[in-house]
Amino acid sequence: MSQQSWAWSAQTPHSHSSFTPETHPTKGLEGNSCRNPDNDVNGPWCYTTDSNKKWDYCQIPDCAGLSCGTPAIKPRRCFGRIVGGCVSKAHSWPWQISLRTSTGIHFCGGTLIDPQWVLTAAHCLERSTRPSAYKVLLGIHTERATESSKQERGLEKMVLGPNGADIALLKLDRPVLLSDKVQPACLPEKDHIVPSGTECYVTGWGETQGTGGEGILKETGFPVIENRVCNRPAYLNGRVKDHEMCAGNIEGGTDSCQVRTTPKYKCEIDARAVFFFFNLFTAVQNT
Repeated sequence: MSQQSWAWSAQTPHSHSSFTPETHPTKGLEGNSCRNPDNDVNGPWCYTTDSNKKWDYCQIPDCAGLSCGTPAIKPRRCFGRIVGGCVSKAHSWPWQISLRTSTGIHFCGGTLIDPQWVLTAAHCLERSTRPSAYKVLLGIHTERATESSKQERGLEKMVLGPNGADIALLKLDRPVLLSDKVQPACLPEKDHIVPSGTECYVTGWGETQGTGGEGILKETGFPVIENRVCNRPAYLNGRVKDHEMCAGNIEGGTDSCQVRTTPKYKCEIDARAVFFFFNLFTAVQNT
């Protein structure tokens, strides 16, 4: 496209009323950037300044350096108990999403795995079977979601995991715009086994119990422990199944003894953040 793109609200040199900031307020038509408000299969387009050509497709190259699992901002990687975790660096977990009610109340997290798909826990969807009851926020660091990088999407459909597994896929009503603040995590290869000692992390806006960082994304991590070790009588005594994963501190420490399950963990594999969705046990043994 050789001619200059023109503002979506402009009515010269071409008068139009179909695609404006007023008719499509959620499509990003406030400026003159290329957009795809009608989901044209050929990609983004814009109105032009050429009086002989009302609109044209935009030749936009693929974004460089936005592969899965490689955040532009390196995470802090804070190890320790979840409740005592660290406040994350802003946008260092760009696949983190906030699952909210249609009225905007945050109640669960999830992970972006594709521009139009999110992975979350099935129990997060117990309040309603209607996609319209939920929405997803991305590109945020605070629960208040005041960041200019915020993207909001509704749900087109929800797919629950098989055989009662605590896993669900959410199809967004339209793809997200990938950037350094919004990008997907990687998924593991089939039957991948996470090696013992691998660093894995949980992130979220959960309960802080007075440890600080309320309303700001926090993180904490544990090393993976071999299932056969976790299943020893002194620890979890056979409770960890083959499709589950164990992580934590079983060598002792200052934390009180606890066993916790969580459905999702991000682990570093080959310098990429790979997202695992298991019933995962974290075990911390008291000294």
